[in-house]
Amino acid sequence: MKGKTFLKVGGKSVIASALFAVVLLLGACTYGAAYPTTAATPAVTITSPVNGASLPAGDVTVTVSVGNFVVVDKQGQANIAGQGHVHFYLDVAAPTTPGVPAVPTSGTWAHVSGLTYTFPNVGQGTHTISVQLVNNDHTPVVPAAMDTITINVTSAPAAAEPAPTVTITSPGNGASLPQGNITVTAAVANFNVVDKQGQANVPGEGHLHFYLDVSAPTVPGVPAVPTSGTWAHVSGTTYTFSNVGPGTHTISVQLVNNDHTPVVPAAMDSVTINVTSTTIPGYGDGGYGGGSYGGGGGGY
Repeated sequence: MKGKTFLKVGGKSVIASALFAVVLLLGACTYGAAYPTTAATPAVTITSPVNGASLPAGDVTVTVSVGNFVVVDKQGQANIAGQGHVHFYLDVAAPTTPGVPAVPTSGTWAHVSGLTYTFPNVGQGTHTISVQLVNNDHTPVVPAAMDTITINVTSAPAAAEPAPTVTITSPGNGASLPQGNITVTAAVANFNVVDKQGQANVPGEGHLHFYLDVSAPTVPGVPAVPTSGTWAHVSGTTYTFSNVGPGTHTISVQLVNNDHTPVVPAAMDSVTINVTSTTIPGYGDGGYGGGSYGGGGGGY
């Protein structure tokens, strides 16, 4: 052919062989571009608390999830690609300079070979929490892998006031007593006994109702006054029931507000007593004194 040069081997043209080699080379390049072999990038995400969460003051626990990264307990050892630990930061900007330990010069932070850390005693206000994946020597992974959220910490809820209680201290449950006057004594807790009956209610103060053989009314907002039976409203912790006759009796006491309504939740106590007769058999029934000494046969 005029104007073309062919390489011949053994009298044959090798242009076909050269073209085939070029095709193979181009195919290899195309395959490599379509299927890169670069390892996936490590990632970290704060899973709890969520961004914008409102939490009470106190301990705040942070939990993370990681991807393409193995959390190991090898802090201070030689770096190994794809493994390391987690740094947790509270209101501190996470240092991200490659090759420099991600350790802030001040502030609250922690290095943890795990996925959870609890910041203790976090006070009221807006706080920023950050986490970062670091190598065994505390330097940031490259490219940096971190996540940040903001939380609102509210004041700690006030401790609930203990509920008022009342206990009958005397007589004891099951006691046997002679008929007559029965004095009942009670002890109260978390409650102030005051002489303000009929006045406006004040939480945590009031007086006592004593009941004898009467079920104590406990409907909230309704004066704890039975429709019949023996009872008393007392600005004190002792009351004496008069002329209690023989038999089994139930004594109850209840804490009530100034307007006689039960405290909520109801605070009451009950005991059962056995009242015995004080009459000596024979006296007053003709058994004695009905005859004379000496048999009527003479005197002394």
